Amino acid sequence: MQTLQPDIFVKSPDSEYLMLVEVKLKDTRDSVNRAIDSLKRSMVSFDCSLGLLVAGERVILLRDTLEEYNGASIYTVGEAKLPVSLLPPADGQWQDGGALEFESQVQNWLESLKLRSNVDKLPSDLKTLLSGAVTNLLQWGEVRAAGFRSKQSKAIK
Repeated sequence: MQTLQPDIFVKSPDSEYLMLVEVKLKDTRDSVNRAIDSLKRSMVSFDCSLGLLVAGERVILLRDTLEEYNGASIYTVGEAKLPVSLLPPADGQWQDGGALEFESQVQNWLESLKLRSNVDKLPSDLKTLLSGAVTNLLQWGEVRAAGFRSKQSKAIK
């Protein structure tokens, strides 16, 4: 059985999971559907009400109303386009690493959204999607890689 673990998470100062993030380099119907299912399972497992999927240039926000314990109350809030040009460079160790480089870029981008000036630069659809709860949680919490990054472990992403 595969261990449920998102790629990135946002944690509060008291270690509560505020948001889970799944990152996929490619935006294909099958990979996005699998990623959404995985993210939903992770949200239930980690007792987290917000999930974000970044697949290629698409960002999908999920929310759990927590009305049902099994994840049946998780729904898609919306989606927006993330121009790759908005992504900062990856950490040097992941350059030319495909999925690892993209994951590092997404993490750096989320960290950059702690600054209101960076949020203001977002395209309107993305700013609308992320405004409010998501940007507040990013400003308050700590954005971290969820696990050890290894070029071998991410080769199949």
